[in-house]
Amino acid sequence: MNAEQTTEIPLTEDDFIGGEVKVFQPAKGYRAGIDAVLLAATVEAKASAHILDLGCGVGTAGLCLMGRLKDVQVTGLELQSVLFEIAQKNRQANKFEDRWSLIQADLLQLPKDLPLGSFDQVICNPPFMPKGSSHASPDPIKLLANHEGDASLRDWMLAALKLVKPKGAVTIVHRADRLDEILSVFREKKAGAIEVFPLWPYAGQPAKRVVVRARRGISKPMLITAGQTLHEKDGSYTPEIQGALRMGQALLF
Repeated sequence: MNAEQTTEIPLTEDDFIGGEVKVFQPAKGYRAGIDAVLLAATVEAKASAHILDLGCGVGTAGLCLMGRLKDVQVTGLELQSVLFEIAQKNRQANKFEDRWSLIQADLLQLPKDLPLGSFDQVICNPPFMPKGSSHASPDPIKLLANHEGDASLRDWMLAALKLVKPKGAVTIVHRADRLDEILSVFREKKAGAIEVFPLWPYAGQPAKRVVVRARRGISKPMLITAGQTLHEKDGSYTPEIQGALRMGQALLF
């Protein structure tokens, strides 16, 4: 880990998926967790697929996705100016200028240069906490990344479904206790072939996170998969999670 100072905030430079990609991110406050990496690990895509990372932050999920799948194209959409600026730095640092497009915009007011129904897949890691919930961070960047602002979870999902092609996949990682909200939007908007992938902290414990995928305009029954256990009894990562985090291996449904 190396520290670097930008004009606004200090950054660290961190290796992800075994050093395949490097990620500059704020040294304090907003920091990428394992959720973005595991989200990227679940994506299956054909060569030359165009994938939108909705609310990309500094770009961790998209970077890990491009590091693992060498032929995909990624567009990242981010609202916060500071995170958008760092994402641009990450694009240059990883030499992904020809594969990664970045757009600064609000998902509540999608720009005209982001055509609806134009992406093969959309991935997103929305804020986990509802607006107005307790334990809000004093750091404004972390606050908006972790707590819903003007855009609710429903708004995030509606934007994703608008932007993905018919039959294209929307994949979201979120808290397990908000699964009913996610499923209700998918069903309302007739996104089917829903797959729920629980992330169990330890064997025998309730899931705290889920990865959920649905396809726009497809009618097919829902499947709850076996999911994946994150930790061994001693607290270390299971081989499958270790492979996804450290070696860029797939974590398939």
